[in-house]
Amino acid sequence: MPKPKAPTSKRTSTRLREGIKKKAAAHGRKQRKLAKKDVTWKSKNKKDLGIPNSFPYKEQLLQQLDAQKQAEVAEKERKKEEARQARAEARSRGEDVPDEEEFEDNPMAALLASARAAAEEYDGSDDEDEEMESEVTELDVKVNPGDDVFNESSRKAFDKIFKTVVDQADVILYVLDSRDPEGTRSRAVESAILSNPDKRLIFILNKVDLIPAENLQNWVNTLRLTFPTLPLRAANSGPVTGRQLCNKNVTQQSTSTALLDALKKYAKDSQLKRSVIVGVIGYPNVGKSSIINALTKIHGGGRACPVGAQAGVTTALREVKIDNKLKILDSPGIVFPSEKANKVQEQARLVLLNAIPAKQMVDQVPAVQLLLKRLTNDESLLQQFMEHYSIPPLSHANFKDFTTNVLIHVARKTGRLGKGGIPNLEAASKNIINDWRDGRILGWTQAPEYTEALADEENRPGISSSKSLKAPAKQQDTKTVVQEWAKEFDLGGLWTPGEDDEDVDM
Repeated sequence: MPKPKAPTSKRTSTRLREGIKKKAAAHGRKQRKLAKKDVTWKSKNKKDLGIPNSFPYKEQLLQQLDAQKQAEVAEKERKKEEARQARAEARSRGEDVPDEEEFEDNPMAALLASARAAAEEYDGSDDEDEEMESEVTELDVKVNPGDDVFNESSRKAFDKIFKTVVDQADVILYVLDSRDPEGTRSRAVESAILSNPDKRLIFILNKVDLIPAENLQNWVNTLRLTFPTLPLRAANSGPVTGRQLCNKNVTQQSTSTALLDALKKYAKDSQLKRSVIVGVIGYPNVGKSSIINALTKIHGGGRACPVGAQAGVTTALREVKIDNKLKILDSPGIVFPSEKANKVQEQARLVLLNAIPAKQMVDQVPAVQLLLKRLTNDESLLQQFMEHYSIPPLSHANFKDFTTNVLIHVARKTGRLGKGGIPNLEAASKNIINDWRDGRILGWTQAPEYTEALADEENRPGISSSKSLKAPAKQQDTKTVVQEWAKEFDLGGLWTPGEDDEDVDM
């Protein structure tokens, strides 16, 4: 059998390569020479044709050009003289200045050197009003977002975070979801903060673009009976398709500016020798980090805290420095589950609040059932839900059958079908929960009508849902608290619900 021939190398000799280069260069020169002989060839450099003699104002135009050249020469001499004076001043201060020859080509170099020296001498670090870029520091207090909130260890971690924020902060921003303020509110938290008379508590009603103006006004009026309350739109509407917005006049810039001005006023009037620390607390996914990002954006900085649609993005305490007088403390979401409610029902409630990831709930059908039960209290909301999934009118006399029929229609509409075309109810329920989380499905709770009984209930110390949080024996008068704290932050005229707020047609 013949031996296979070894592959030959494709490398060429140096003599051959250099010969090819010479021939290519000669060919290029020849082509350029021939191109110049072409009558259609034009030079790349445009030639100045000058002013024709037949032009009637040639003499005047030449005089103007001559005057312009003289002005340019005079300007050049003036810059040289300024450079000489700058060098003389620098030498008088004892600085090492190069000779004049080094600045002939660049007469502004001496001015730049003098400016740099003056900038080094100037120290503006003692100016407390100087605005600075936001500085972020992560503190060593963390939680695991995958932990079950019903475990005793998780509750202890939440208690530790809450106590750390309350101990360090001078002002507490309690963030509530405007769709369900009472569901994201804890009387035990308020009582624990009120036990320290030096702390200040402000309600921040976030996500106001997801509820109508009338309901927003009612909630603000109700919450202001207990603590100073500010509505806020922390995040602009994202590219979520099918999302309907309310209160379009309540913008991120206007509400964030109002809150930042109120905090700066309190920091200025407090006359502390240190920065005022503002702690931000609330349930997971109510928009705590988005509020801090909105404040840093108004202040001229970038995004300081990570955000996401899922609960559990913030896992550690994070300190954000706004300026020399104001610091904000971001905290992970704090969940205090009810000890009296059934675990499945409590999980469904927390899933609708986006307080826990939906994947922690194995069967999400109870969460959908709770959502539908809330929507049936308002015919307009139920109608919007049915139109969103193109569901025909269904009887909800038997609520369990109504939920099953809704899930069947949603499964068929979204293609959540199993083997043999059987609707997958679990997949359909996950689809509904995701749409609710992203704001594609509108839903909210109605504000209670204010009565004397409600006022007494608001003034009464809350029932703690966590054993470690204890309400104080005595509390300040609620009306006095609201009036005094509102004056300290100048909250009276920051935002007043009006009739001009735009609403969305349901």
